Amino acid sequence: MSYPVVSVGIGSYNNARYLVTLLESVRAQTYPAIELVVVDDCSTDNSVEVVENWARQTGYPVTFIQHEKNQGVVRTFSECTQLATGQYVSLVGSDDVLDPDLIARTVAEFDHRGLKCGAVYADCRLIDAAGHEMAPSFLRYFNPAHADSPPEGNLIVPLLRGLYLPTLTTTVRREALEAVGAHDETLFSEDLDMWLRISRCFHFAYLPAVLGSYRVHDRSAIHTNKLALNESYFRIYRKGYFEGPQEWAAARHSLADHAEHYYASEGPEAPARLWFAFKETRLPKMALFWLMARLGIKYTALRRATGR
Repeated sequence: MSYPVVSVGIGSYNNARYLVTLLESVRAQTYPAIELVVVDDCSTDNSVEVVENWARQTGYPVTFIQHEKNQGVVRTFSECTQLATGQYVSLVGSDDVLDPDLIARTVAEFDHRGLKCGAVYADCRLIDAAGHEMAPSFLRYFNPAHADSPPEGNLIVPLLRGLYLPTLTTTVRREALEAVGAHDETLFSEDLDMWLRISRCFHFAYLPAVLGSYRVHDRSAIHTNKLALNESYFRIYRKGYFEGPQEWAAARHSLADHAEHYYASEGPEAPARLWFAFKETRLPKMALFWLMARLGIKYTALRRATGR
């Protein structure tokens, strides 16, 4: 029996302590046709040694690339995608874990949904640095509004309204990647931009299962790169590729949220970001935040004054 190849691309950076757990979870997949690609983004810990030792000891085939200079997460995952040859592509952070039947069930879902389906996503649990469960559902943890009935089809509005897709359990059809073009390497985080572009041309399907573990620790992007994540959305918004009043309303709503979060995180360009958000949304609170930022008043002080 012939099985379509699924390429699993791992972007590795300074997560040596978690790598073997992830690599073993790839090796434990019940699906028989997996291509493993690992790109290390010039880690300063012993990540390279960990990958090389694991490959040598297990004999598991892996395409392993090492960057001589740090290039960032988007370029690293972009290279994983370029190296991948499979019919389906899954990009995974080097601190996450895959459940054994994730890929088998995902491919079966693609077969069931047909060629218009460009991506399949499932839920996952949250775990801490030690591997202990923090929350049983990624979708419910990050936005309960979408947890009971995860959206399918065109996800542009849900994504702009706060739907977070767990990357480790989201697999994309190669034709969809080729149709929308390469990752935007000017962004700090590539996920949202890519999901929006795929949604314009293909459907997303939800696989109702918990099929992996998203690890949260002190080096996670949600803790260490809040400003860069907000900056990525400003860049996405300025592309202006939204269509119709519903998409633009959702995009402006998200713009206001990101501007507020940028101000709250004491971003150095908060006045400019808030003024841009006010001009786009005409929301009074954006004007208030802009004025406070211009006066050097921190967001925390404003919250205390208003009792928020």
